Amino acid sequence: MYPSSLAILLFAAICSFANSDLAFADSCYKARAERAKGDKADKKNADLMIAAYKRAQKDSTIAEKATEGLVKSVYFAFRFVPFEKNKRKAKLDSLKELSEKAYNRYPKNREIAHIYAASVSMWGAEKNPLAAVKDGVAAKVRDVATATKNYQVLGRAHQLLPYIPIILSWPDKELAEKYLKMALKDDPGDIYNYFFLAEYYLDEKKYDESQKYIDKGLARGVRTDYFLEDRRGRWHLKEIQKKLNTKVGKK
Repeated sequence: MYPSSLAILLFAAICSFANSDLAFADSCYKARAERAKGDKADKKNADLMIAAYKRAQKDSTIAEKATEGLVKSVYFAFRFVPFEKNKRKAKLDSLKELSEKAYNRYPKNREIAHIYAASVSMWGAEKNPLAAVKDGVAAKVRDVATATKNYQVLGRAHQLLPYIPIILSWPDKELAEKYLKMALKDDPGDIYNYFFLAEYYLDEKKYDESQKYIDKGLARGVRTDYFLEDRRGRWHLKEIQKKLNTKVGKK
């Protein structure tokens, strides 16, 4: 039995509607820096794109793309949409749970894997060491970031995740520098790669090296497609500069 013309038209209409949701959500994500105040994103736009990606997920033909967009949108909102400080833990928990489910469903999707590894790393860094160890944070970040060659996340994980001698052999603080330099080599346009290295060298009391990466990062232009990300990265570099000036006695 062949489907009726009405059924075919109805199916096409449903698919078209779902794809229009995806197109709308993508347009919101592309315009995520519009109506921003400084480096703070517009909450209304973020809410619209998150809702549209959720609707688009209902179409199995675009479910992976919609899921990727949803994870990226929630991660973006966590970083750039203002919210009360007392809600940070709950929002970080939600981001970790969402990205973990998405990664388990689409483990080969690099964008989802990046956000999953990054969110787990942030979550682990904010937990007490025993809670992070119990949840296997270090192993999760290591496995996902290594598989996708995500050197920025690997470097940050080695730098920030709790290290417990004897119990843990990973992270290894000495590997942070190696991976962060590899991340910069892979993507010299990402201002955060300069910030992470500048922060690492400041923590290691290698002030000349820290200053070098501050200068290099601030010399980069702000990318149109990553306007908010780069503006926030420049702000972080300037904050590191203030800390460095205090360390070396500059005013």
